[in-house]
Amino acid sequence: MTVKRRRYLGAVLASLLGCALLSAPVTALGSGPDGPGRQESATHTAPHVMNAVNGEWRLCAYTGGHPELGEGHANDAVGHLQCVLNQVYGYTSVVADKIFGSTTRAAVVDFQQSVGLTADGFVGPRTWAALHP
Repeated sequence: MTVKRRRYLGAVLASLLGCALLSAPVTALGSGPDGPGRQESATHTAPHVMNAVNGEWRLCAYTGGHPELGEGHANDAVGHLQCVLNQVYGYTSVVADKIFGSTTRAAVVDFQQSVGLTADGFVGPRTWAALHP
């Protein structure tokens, strides 16, 4: 098999895998070990995102976890959230300063509305899943 053909087949397979991952159904998650707490809506409609396709969220290198976040939190996970909102979804007013303030909350609420989640400004498992398609 020629090098050109192998590259072509590799690109086709990568494209098919990407499409399969992007079209996976969103599943509703139960409440966490701390009780019901805040729960995001289990309904999820087609997202109205700007450009989060083909793994573009990887523009924001981050190796930490995805904890529940809300206004007032300040840590690396908040910086990652801000980077994804800014670099991937085009919320240019969000600055990656690692502080979850009112601007970050407003962007989160707008994003949640655009993907059919409960728009409470709280970043839980469903919001993280929607941010990382």
